[in-house]
Amino acid sequence: MHTIQSAIPDARLRPFIRCFAQREISAQSSSVVESTMASLEHIASFRLGGQPTIDHCSGMSTVVPDIHFFGTQTRSLGYFSFTGSVLTFGIFLKPFASWELFRIPPAEFADQTFVGREVFGPWITGLWQKLGECETFRDRVQLATETLLPFAGHATAQTATMAAARSLLEVQSGMRIEHLARASYMTVRSFERKFVRDIGVPPKLFGRLRRFQMALDRKRTSRTRWLDVAHDLGYFDQMHMVKEFRGFGGEAPNRLLQSCGDYQPWSIGEPLSLNTVTNHLKSE
Repeated sequence: MHTIQSAIPDARLRPFIRCFAQREISAQSSSVVESTMASLEHIASFRLGGQPTIDHCSGMSTVVPDIHFFGTQTRSLGYFSFTGSVLTFGIFLKPFASWELFRIPPAEFADQTFVGREVFGPWITGLWQKLGECETFRDRVQLATETLLPFAGHATAQTATMAAARSLLEVQSGMRIEHLARASYMTVRSFERKFVRDIGVPPKLFGRLRRFQMALDRKRTSRTRWLDVAHDLGYFDQMHMVKEFRGFGGEAPNRLLQSCGDYQPWSIGEPLSLNTVTNHLKSE
């Protein structure tokens, strides 16, 4: 059994939080394996049961920490492996939320993962402990909401670079880097340097990551052909899209769609409903 529940956040948190999600896995006779992939969202993942591992591309295998924080990722980390009974709860933060809520520039987290308590301190440890005491997903969403609302109430304004980058997140945005630089009263080179200092990745790469995530979401939520997805999102052709998928997810589009499991939970089923996700199984 492998189920995923997701929830749209309270309206007061929506500028900062993409969604909440909970994963439950029971894999007694075989392991469930999921590909990791590039992602713009920052993820705070709370392990509430079981001991999943990450099999890194380097060949190293590590146990997932109780509180695991992921920054923006520009490539696949490897594979998650789940055995036995596993329960995790995740908070998916929008790309600039670490600055707005916690005054930590997103660049500090780019292509990094951390033990959550080492970054955020006692409050996140307390949240993890209380999440473990909750009986339902709805209760955990309520608890996380109550914990995050005080941060949202004292949110820090986005920097000028973040405000410019936000246009790259808009659906079907055709904004070019030259236009963003001009709107920011900078040369292209100065804008790119400032973007990397604030966000952690170059603006063109940021836009490519957004398009990659949109392509996966589009295919999950519709019966659109990959060829049409490539055309609609501005890839040169389908082979260009395949190359991007291999770079960001390590697999061709169909294969990645099957193996990434519940990554990007906002595009799986309806919020606050229990959905069966396709699993990629391997023998123990």
